[in-house]
Amino acid sequence: MSEWRLDGRATMTDLQHTVARLAALHPESTMPCPLCAATVKGVNLTRHVGKVHPGQGVDGTSAKRSWRGPERLIARPLIAVPVLGLVGLWTAMWGGDEVDDVLIFSTAGVGGVGLILVALVLGGAPLFHGRLSVHNGGVVLSHTLGLRRRRVGRVDRVEAGSAYVVRSSGSNADGIGGTTSDEKAGMYLKLRADRRHITVRCKQSAGFRKTSVGWHQGRRTRRWHVTLNPADFVGLQYALFEMGLLTLRPR
Repeated sequence: MSEWRLDGRATMTDLQHTVARLAALHPESTMPCPLCAATVKGVNLTRHVGKVHPGQGVDGTSAKRSWRGPERLIARPLIAVPVLGLVGLWTAMWGGDEVDDVLIFSTAGVGGVGLILVALVLGGAPLFHGRLSVHNGGVVLSHTLGLRRRRVGRVDRVEAGSAYVVRSSGSNADGIGGTTSDEKAGMYLKLRADRRHITVRCKQSAGFRKTSVGWHQGRRTRRWHVTLNPADFVGLQYALFEMGLLTLRPR
């Protein structure tokens, strides 16, 4: 990992070049630190990095940037596990075959595990990770254990809004009764190209609304495809700056 510099005297990654250029062009604008997501003025960014992150660098490549985080698209094939099990069991019974107790209990067990995994994934448990990549103006999300890809070519619109999860409370010991409510769970960026989109959530706003313009207000949502940590979410913002989809908020 290379030493962090903004003065051009070291070989810098593509992300470092973007940060350095924006800090020089907009010294009075507030921008997110690419290492901790704290918001500082461009003129103070070098001092902030040297004081708070001495000796640290920023990962990146010249041609492609990517970040890993918990993904939710795997819930779709997971839900097929109990469904296929029930279909197979029903087919065997309908065909007149004798179905022993072992098969019944095995099918029920596999189905139960599948439903539990789906609930955990949709509830935010970081069980399965995907990789979001930005390349040539588009974005790609590798998901479902790397077996599938969701692509958005040439992103032309960025929407931002609040992310929510459903929480239940007040149920009795048997889990009966109670109420459900929406609880704020950070923010999201929806990267669009016509009808295709990839929605990226972060549990923190990472100063997005204070630092960026050029995005469109989106509706609150419970649905997203991948979650990034704050530093990686800021890395995505800088990639969108470089693509011309976002600009720093002027001062």
